Amino acid sequence: MVQYTEELNNIQCEISPEDDNYTEKLIAVVKSFRDFDEALDAFIARKGFEGDVENVDEKVEFIKHKFQTASISPLPRNLKKWFTEKKRIEKRKIMFQFCFAFELDLQECEEFFRTVCLQRGFDCHYIEEAIYYYAISNGLSYTKAQEMLEKVPKDIKGKVDFKAEVLFTESVIKEINRLKSEAELIRFFRENCEQFGYNNATAYKYIMEIWQRIEKKNGLAEKEKTMLFPQNTNCEPGKKRSVWDIYLQILGLYDFDDDNSPLFVLAADRTLKPILKNNELLHPLAEDSFPDRQGLEAILRGEHKSNELVRKTIILLVFYKYWTSLAIKRGKYSFQAKHEDTERCHAEINRYLADAGYPTLYAGNPYDWIFLFAMQDEYPMETFRYFMRELYVIKEEELIANK
Repeated sequence: MVQYTEELNNIQCEISPEDDNYTEKLIAVVKSFRDFDEALDAFIARKGFEGDVENVDEKVEFIKHKFQTASISPLPRNLKKWFTEKKRIEKRKIMFQFCFAFELDLQECEEFFRTVCLQRGFDCHYIEEAIYYYAISNGLSYTKAQEMLEKVPKDIKGKVDFKAEVLFTESVIKEINRLKSEAELIRFFRENCEQFGYNNATAYKYIMEIWQRIEKKNGLAEKEKTMLFPQNTNCEPGKKRSVWDIYLQILGLYDFDDDNSPLFVLAADRTLKPILKNNELLHPLAEDSFPDRQGLEAILRGEHKSNELVRKTIILLVFYKYWTSLAIKRGKYSFQAKHEDTERCHAEINRYLADAGYPTLYAGNPYDWIFLFAMQDEYPMETFRYFMRELYVIKEEELIANK
C-alpha cells in the first residue's frame, strides 16, 4: 500500500496546468486508482493470505474461513463479486464484520475504513457503531456485540438542533471509554437515546462556522471578489448573495469579468451534476457526494446528510478558507504558496477532519487526491479552480449540444 500511495503522491508533482498534455495526464491518474478488489487483495495479504492472489476462489475461501472462525453469520452476499465484478461493500455492518473477523484493533479498524473502504470509521453517534467500538476496544466478539444490540433502543436520525443541548461524538466516545461494564453501556444508551437522533454535530458546527465566515458581510467571499475584480461595477459590497453564487465562486466557475453570472450551462438548474456525471476527468468515487448547493443548504439547516457529503464539504470549505484568508492577510491578491503554507493547509484540513471523526486526507482517495494535487502546486487555489474549469470544458460542448 505504501508504494501505491507513494506513486500517487509522486504523480501530483509531475502534472501542471501549464502542461500541453495536462488533461491526458489527469485522465491517466483517474484510471490509476485501484479498485476495491485490489485494495482488498492488499488487506488480506497483510492479514495472512498466502495463496494465489489471482485465484478468486482461494481468496473467497480465506475470507469465509475468517468469518466462520469468528462465528459471524450469515456470510456476506456477493462476496465473490467483490473480486470478479469489482463491487464494493455497500453495508457498513459488513465492514464492521470484517473488523471482527480479522481481529482488528481500533487503530487497524480506522485504517481499514480509510484505505480499503474509503469511508469514515466508527461513528459513535450511531448506537450500533458505538457498541462495535466498545466491543472491539474491549476485545469482545461479534456475537457479544449482537447480544448487546438486542438490549438497546434503535436510533433514527433527524436534524441537528443547535438551539438545544447537543451531545458531540467526542463526548460519547469519552463516556464509552469510561464505562466499566456492558450493563453500564446499555444503561447509557437507554438514558440518552434522544441524543442519538442525529450525528455529525461537530462537523455541522464546523461547516456552519466556516460558511458564516465566508458568506457574511465583508466576509471572505466578498473580500476575494473585490480583490479579484475591483473594476466590476456589479460587485456591490454588502449585498446578500445566494449559496449558489458563493459556491460557484469557491469552485472558480463564476464569470465576474464577463456578465457577473454563472458559466452558461450552469445557470438554469443551479446544479453541478451535469458537469460531474460520467466526466472522464473525475473518478466515480470523487463524483459520488461531491459537495453541491443542495447538500450545503441542507447541512446549514441541520438536516441529516451522508457522511461522505459532510466530509467532502469540510475539505472543500477549509481549503478555500485557508488560501483565501492567507491571500487577504498578505494584503494583495496572490494565492502563491510557500512550502510551509502547504504543510499548514494540509495539517489544518486534517485537524478539522479528525476533530469531526473523519479519516484524514489519503492520496488513494480520488476526491482527496484533487486537493493534495492542488496543494503541491505553487498556486494551490488557482490549480484547484483550473481543474474545476477543465471538468466544465470537457462537458461544455456536449451539454450545449443537448440543450
